[in-house]
Amino acid sequence: MSARRASGSDAGSATVLALSLAVVVALAGAVAAEVALTVAARHQLAAVADAASLGAAAVVDNGPAAACAEARAVARRNGAVMTNCRTAGPFVTVRLQLRLGWPLGWLRPLALNSRAGPAETNTDHPGQATAAS
Repeated sequence: MSARRASGSDAGSATVLALSLAVVVALAGAVAAEVALTVAARHQLAAVADAASLGAAAVVDNGPAAACAEARAVARRNGAVMTNCRTAGPFVTVRLQLRLGWPLGWLRPLALNSRAGPAETNTDHPGQATAAS
C-alpha cells in the first residue's frame, strides 16, 4: 500500500496545471480584447472629431456660434460630447469626449482635439502649399 500512496501523491497535479494555464490564457485574451476595443474606440472618436471640426469650419463664416453648434450636432449624432470649441478666424478647434460602453465602462472617457480650416493656409507641414494658385 505504501508504494501505491507514493505514486498517487501526484494525482490531479496535471489538472491543476491545466486549469492554471487556462486561467492565464483567458486573462491574456481579456486584456488583449480590452486593448483592441480601446484602440477601436479611439479611432472612432478621431473620425468623429475630424468630422465635427470640418463641419464647423464649413460654416465658420456664419459666426463662431454657428460653427460650434454644427460641431456639437455632428458630435452628438455620432455618440460623442463636445467639451470645447474655439474659433480663430477661419480655423475651428474642437475637443470631444466619448464615454466607453461595456466592457470598457470602467475607463475614463476618451478625449481628442481636432482642428480644421482652409487648406491653403495650413503651413504645419513642410512642402505644403502656402497659398492657392
